[in-house]
Amino acid sequence: MSGKRRRSYMYVKSTNGPLIRFRFKVIFIIFILVTAVCFLIYMTGVNIGGNDSGEGNVLWESQVSEADSSEAEQTEKTDEIINPVPASDPLTETYFGKCAFVGDSITVGLSDYQLVPIKNVYAEVGMNIEKINSDTIQTAYGEITVLDALTQAKPENIYIMLGSNGISWLSLNDMISYYSDFVDGVQKALPDSKIYILSIPPVTAGRETAEDEPILNSDIDKYNSELLKMADSKKLYYVDINTALKGNDGKLPEENAADDGMHFEKSTYKIMLNYILSHVAK
Repeated sequence: MSGKRRRSYMYVKSTNGPLIRFRFKVIFIIFILVTAVCFLIYMTGVNIGGNDSGEGNVLWESQVSEADSSEAEQTEKTDEIINPVPASDPLTETYFGKCAFVGDSITVGLSDYQLVPIKNVYAEVGMNIEKINSDTIQTAYGEITVLDALTQAKPENIYIMLGSNGISWLSLNDMISYYSDFVDGVQKALPDSKIYILSIPPVTAGRETAEDEPILNSDIDKYNSELLKMADSKKLYYVDINTALKGNDGKLPEENAADDGMHFEKSTYKIMLNYILSHVAK
């Protein structure tokens, strides 16, 4: 021996080396086990710990039940619309302050007789279903279209009565098409407003045989039938004032009409408005 001190690595190799390798193997095995368990949980879902009766599916079933419940509530809400609107507890005339009335010269009479505030009447003499989407009228917001005026007013309830002007010369399909376009615009602009379709009223026997633009009650009935279908398909409310205004012969009584056999006396408007007040959707 040279007398120099030799360094020995035997202790390090025999102790620390194997220990490090052992720990790495343990960690690797644990990783594999954890991965396998996680994969098993993923594959079996929430059934772990459950039994054949499906107790392990409580969370999933709860979520599905909530989704089904939500759909059921929407369906129930849709099913609440019953047409024609059935009788309800009568409201007072203050209700009209929350309403907008859209129409032609017949609707103009509501403000002319001071039965409804003029600011709540969106109508004009000569207006018809063909022009409702384009022609302007004078309103509190200026001379604008009915839809633009309604959009600014944002009424809670909108009552529409269109068709008396036009039924003698427009085809049924065209009238319903124009009407549909209008209510589609109202629904889009005012999704929170309740929209009521008023059936157009009957005419007198004299108007049916008039030489100048005769109107048949049978044609009115066909049109109203299509309005009811439209209201149902668009989830709108339909109020059957036509039946309320008919006499026993199925026509507007002469004493309730103006000389033209179509427009109303003041007493007839009161019949119509009382019917509306007692047929309000919940």
